Amino acid sequence: MASLITGNSFNPDKDIPDLSGKVYVVTGASAGIGFGIAAHILQHNPQKLYILSNKEHHADEAIEELKEWGDVSKVERKRMQSPEFQGDRQRIGVGPYNITKDGVDSHMQVNFFSQFHLAMILLPILQKTPHSRLALQSSELHRPIGSAGKDSHVEFRDLDEINRDIGPTNLYNRTKLAQIPFVRALKRQKDAKQLGFKGLADEAPWTNAAHPGAVSTDQPEQAVDAYGIMGKAGVTLTRPFMSDPVKTGCRSILFAATSPDVETEGLWGEYIIPDHKVSDPSSQAKDEELQERLWSLTESVLKEKLGSLPY
Repeated sequence: MASLITGNSFNPDKDIPDLSGKVYVVTGASAGIGFGIAAHILQHNPQKLYILSNKEHHADEAIEELKEWGDVSKVERKRMQSPEFQGDRQRIGVGPYNITKDGVDSHMQVNFFSQFHLAMILLPILQKTPHSRLALQSSELHRPIGSAGKDSHVEFRDLDEINRDIGPTNLYNRTKLAQIPFVRALKRQKDAKQLGFKGLADEAPWTNAAHPGAVSTDQPEQAVDAYGIMGKAGVTLTRPFMSDPVKTGCRSILFAATSPDVETEGLWGEYIIPDHKVSDPSSQAKDEELQERLWSLTESVLKEKLGSLPY
């Protein structure tokens, strides 16, 4: 949390502590912010760094680039869990409306349902690991959801709602909204001693969502795919004002994933903006009924697509 003494700066080159003995799992590590997260973690000597990727050549390219950051013998590629529910891409930005082979909006399947599934699979391991972390990438883009009219309003009631075409931007922003209700709902589950939690104040995993700031990633190119000429014009205008994903765009989530201050300041279920300031998310993100509906819907979709769940 920012203070009058330290300000709101978190420099991953020097502020991440030594990570000896720690194991990290990073999704989307082949490019952009995900690569930045992986690079800075490797820079600080973890025991092991797993990068999740369904495309071997993307992972191989990332590992080659990671040689500049540390010992890549500690890096290992893993395929995403549950091949029956992977979606068309491991990560997705502002792209055209698309229903996956599983019958789910591709934005929501890749950016949230799969992330939820992975988090819940890892939860028992994280609970047994002192000082463990679970950090999710949200965005300030979670705020405008529903501003484009009734059809784009988010209630997380059923799959029919999820599979409506509400436009590329709202489809993407909805996934960024989902990260915050998830971490807040998980905090309530912990406090209620559910899901294997004991309700202890310092119980792991310390779980938070983070906003990266305005970052230059491959999303602008995806915006061109989604919006054509108008998207290209928007990219041309905004790219000069965007920050580098490796130098600055990954700072808030690296703070959430590595800093001892998370425990010192008791940050659990929070929304962190650059570099390490706790911010108040939208009223929609704080709606407990919305949080519970999202949780229920996600489990329902996963059970329908995968059968019995291991959690």
